[in-house]
Amino acid sequence: MTAAALLGLALLLLLFWDVYTTVFVPRGPAGPIAGRLYDWSWIVWHRLVGHATRNARRRLARLGPLLIPLTVIVWAFTLLVAFTLLLLPWARTFQVDDTVAFPAWFNALYISAYSITTLGIGDVTPTGMIARLVMVFAAASGFVLITVAVTYLLAVYGALDRMTALAYEIHRFVGRNDAQTPADLVATALTTDGSSELNSWLSSTATALSEVVQSEDEFPLLHYFHQPDERALPIALTDLGEVVTILRTMVSPLAYPALAEGIITGGTERIVRGYFATLARRFETNSLPPGELEDARRGAFEHAWRVLQRKNIPLRDPNEAWHRYEQTRRHWDAPSARTRTRFGYPTRQEWRREESVVNFEG
Repeated sequence: MTAAALLGLALLLLLFWDVYTTVFVPRGPAGPIAGRLYDWSWIVWHRLVGHATRNARRRLARLGPLLIPLTVIVWAFTLLVAFTLLLLPWARTFQVDDTVAFPAWFNALYISAYSITTLGIGDVTPTGMIARLVMVFAAASGFVLITVAVTYLLAVYGALDRMTALAYEIHRFVGRNDAQTPADLVATALTTDGSSELNSWLSSTATALSEVVQSEDEFPLLHYFHQPDERALPIALTDLGEVVTILRTMVSPLAYPALAEGIITGGTERIVRGYFATLARRFETNSLPPGELEDARRGAFEHAWRVLQRKNIPLRDPNEAWHRYEQTRRHWDAPSARTRTRFGYPTRQEWRREESVVNFEG
């Protein structure tokens, strides 16, 4: 076997491993080809379009849909090159019906392209047994790749629908468009005898979140799908994390034991924490300015404490509440802030200013 055929075989094995790891392995990163494609595409696209404005975030959000056809194209091109190299040693022995003589590399490329697209040809035919077997294997590989690509596309968009629905659900309850905060949601629920309703909503949300996290582990491509507005999942899960943090650290466990110390709020907080930790590891993130996170943490605590106090909700001792709040938020707010900064999601006040500008200009 020549060096070209060995190189083609190695490239084919690499492609099969990449498709297997990306599509069929239910957890972990994408394969060596798809993973690098995602990372490099993200770096280039992010530098080209930016993220600092609403329009830039819209352009940045287009990368996810673009990566699906781009992945299929890269896989198909790799398959074509691999079989071209495999057939190249026998290309000079092909039987050519046409009178025009083509170079050997073109004959190998020509028959490989027709084989992997399962179209079939008749004007160029391999004469050797090995070359004909390679041609059959190329046709089978092309058929499998087309099937896998369609299946992968449907699975990704099915998981994307669940991810978007979850973000919309959290956004609907928190009510950012109405200048509501997670503390307002907690206060409203506890002052209207809605604690059981809130607990039930957190339970269903945690179940949906578990499915979304599992889908993102199964399809790393989903990390590149982000809404350009405040209904993006990182924003929604930041609000959800704040809701369960307030419940577990500020609300009195004597008055609301299920919410303050229950398994539902604890499990939800752990899932949110794991989501942001995974996302922060996957993307290159910038470090935050010193003291910014601590100031944001203290400001969020004081705001939530005032909201709950005004509603006369039974609370823990202030010092105990702050200590528990800081320790709990420390587990998830740092990777959350770095991820949101990387994707250009502004603070709540900046969202409101952007909405005001858009509405005024409209």
